Amino acid sequence: MNTEDKISARQERKFAGSGGRFVAIGAPLVVIGIVLALLLDHDFVGIGVAIAVLGAIPVVLGLVLMATAGVQHHARKDRPFA
Repeated sequence: MNTEDKISARQERKFAGSGGRFVAIGAPLVVIGIVLALLLDHDFVGIGVAIAVLGAIPVVLGLVLMATAGVQHHARKDRPFA
């Protein structure tokens, strides 16, 4: 394994680790927001929806980081994508 592969593998691990942390931070907020939206009266449903949307932002960011790590891993193996 040459130096470039080691750097690429380290970057993959960083992306995947950060992505997992972002998902772990955002997922509880999404669940709490959905529960609040279901339990509150129709006038206050927006509070639960707002919390769920704010929680969805780090979840999406984490999923994108994990997908990026997967694409880098695939590209490092020198296999065709199509």
